[in-house]
Amino acid sequence: MQGTLDTLEFANRTIYIYTPPSYNKEESKHFPSVIVQDGNYLFLDSMNELEADFASGVTEEVIFIGIKPEERNREYTPWRADNLMNDGGFYDGEGDVYLKMVTEDIMPYVRARYRIIEDAAQTGITGASFGGLISLYAAFQKPAYFGRFALMSASLWYENIMDFLKQHVFKQSDMRIYMYVGEQEGVGRTTIQQHMVPNTRKAYELLTQKIPGGRDYIRLETDPEGLHLHSYFNAYFPHAIRFIFPGSKK
Repeated sequence: MQGTLDTLEFANRTIYIYTPPSYNKEESKHFPSVIVQDGNYLFLDSMNELEADFASGVTEEVIFIGIKPEERNREYTPWRADNLMNDGGFYDGEGDVYLKMVTEDIMPYVRARYRIIEDAAQTGITGASFGGLISLYAAFQKPAYFGRFALMSASLWYENIMDFLKQHVFKQSDMRIYMYVGEQEGVGRTTIQQHMVPNTRKAYELLTQKIPGGRDYIRLETDPEGLHLHSYFNAYFPHAIRFIFPGSKK
């Protein structure tokens, strides 16, 4: 790693801050930032490729802010729904509470300590699985804070999420959205998770009609052999950052 990874403790949470290679060389420069669900889960294992993209100018250098969850089934779900893995239980659906904490507590805390551009169009949010679901939800619920979205196998099988996407519009004027899903995700399932891939494709078409600028500002990538696994999320994560924060040599 050529950049720097700091670990902070704030509000009983662990927060990982990655600053890119030029951060300590250009002491007056401010950088775009990306909120990352599940701590350093996505960016740390992709760092070699990410930093190569920074160095080549394909991707703009960004600061990653990885937030470790307390309970992802509670914090990353937008509303209460049946828990598919626990008979009689529920996903608690406290996504709005979580996003309020991220935008009103964590982001100001980090921005006070690092040189971060305070502009929604220069602020991303990303995650995988439920982390991708809450990141997409943030596009509609927190438009004043986020304009760049990297959705890695977002759980678009979630109960009523497709109706939510149909009923809501974007309020941002400057947006980019990257979506990834593995084509084997949900295959063989008998629960609503079987709709993972078709719902992702439908969501892409819906969002294409809603996003300012149309298809040039949204991208869907799939992997024919892709499973719902960390290794696939990490393989495509640099593609996501490349798209939402293109460098001068894109």
